[in-house]
Amino acid sequence: MFIRITKRIFRDLAIYMIMLGVAVGIAFPFFVVLFGVPRATAFHPLFFGACIVAGVLLAAMNIGLARRVVGSRIRVLSRQMKHVEGILANRDGQEGCVRCTPESCSITVDSDDELGDSAESFNRLIRTLSEVLEAQADLQRFSEMLASHLDLDALARETLQTLLDATHANGGAILAERGGELTVEASCAINDENTLCVNPLIHHAMGRRVRQVIHLPEDLALDGVLTQYRPRELVVEPILYKQVIIGIIVLAGVAPFTERSLARLTAYNPILSMAFNNAITHQQMQQLAALDALTGIYNRRFGYNRIQEEFSRAIRAGSALSLIMLDIDHFKAINDTYGHMVGDKIIVLITKTITGAIREGDLLIRYGGEEFLCVLPGASQSDAYFVAERIRIMVRDTILKHHDQALCVTVSLGTASYPNANISDIQQFINMADDAMYNAKKSGRNRVVSAGENTVLTEVDTPV
Repeated sequence: MFIRITKRIFRDLAIYMIMLGVAVGIAFPFFVVLFGVPRATAFHPLFFGACIVAGVLLAAMNIGLARRVVGSRIRVLSRQMKHVEGILANRDGQEGCVRCTPESCSITVDSDDELGDSAESFNRLIRTLSEVLEAQADLQRFSEMLASHLDLDALARETLQTLLDATHANGGAILAERGGELTVEASCAINDENTLCVNPLIHHAMGRRVRQVIHLPEDLALDGVLTQYRPRELVVEPILYKQVIIGIIVLAGVAPFTERSLARLTAYNPILSMAFNNAITHQQMQQLAALDALTGIYNRRFGYNRIQEEFSRAIRAGSALSLIMLDIDHFKAINDTYGHMVGDKIIVLITKTITGAIREGDLLIRYGGEEFLCVLPGASQSDAYFVAERIRIMVRDTILKHHDQALCVTVSLGTASYPNANISDIQQFINMADDAMYNAKKSGRNRVVSAGENTVLTEVDTPV
């Protein structure tokens, strides 16, 4: 066993080689006697000393060669290790990925011995480290991208593009689960994205709640699913949050996906699921903030923003826009007589009635306690009056059953229409409809009044 003398390998090697040189110098005179050299000559002090000096010089030459041949390679390995150590100490994954590549950090393998094996092992380590740093940088960029989006649509689009780049897929889609139904949030190279929502492969993956890698025969055509190419492999990846499926990733490739691509997909999934859950929660919170809790229609705050959007659009396009403001007649008396629970039922019933009376694309807003505002894009003054009259009649004919009583209510309505020379801003527009509604109440209730006109319904007020 090699006995260490000092803490430096080459110093120990030098000591042992000098000792070996001295031993060879001492043994050499005895060796030459065997070949007929006279003993007097062989054991002469001068020859004896020359042999020892020659042994020491040979040892010194060997030490120099060892340092030159072996030491230089060890120094290269040590220098590259320190270089990699500096990169890791910097902890900058993205920069490290650029600087520590196999081309910049590897060392030359020029032997088939233990030194060559060490160099090859180091190079394999560098390749693995480079892949890890690259994956770490990609994961960090992916996390930053996810953190920058709370809107589900934008998040799905950015995520799909990132996944296509990371896995080298030729097409794909991201689907979200909402109330037991799948909806396509983003797609690329999909011929008919709606077919994905009912595709049995996707529902099979949802049922198993694990990734499905599907190899497709070359003679199998997927008409109506993918376009411009024929995929050879599909990956269906469930997005799970706390073991609950909140979405599905679909990727298609003309070539099989590599293990590295699938590994990246595995690494992305946990942070992707959290980001998707946050986006879905944010969307739900926005809906809760925008909708009236009792009726499920837009509340006043969010509705006002929508009115501004429609008003700006009407100004830009030079198109018509009408408002209908309506109020339940004698609503305070209803609450006082029957209680607030009955009052809430009447508000919900009238909401459903108005929703059935207006057109698709019209907006209904709960503007106050018993006040509603209808926004009618593209509707002229006569159109608004016609819709308001239809609402009035439908509400009048609606009956609420309360125990053994049949309750009937009426509404008073006011309309205002753009373009109108007197409308300069949105608040003035709303005030005109509101004033027309109060004129309807003053003139007897259960009637329609258009702003700027004296047109009213002549039907008498219908009591509760």
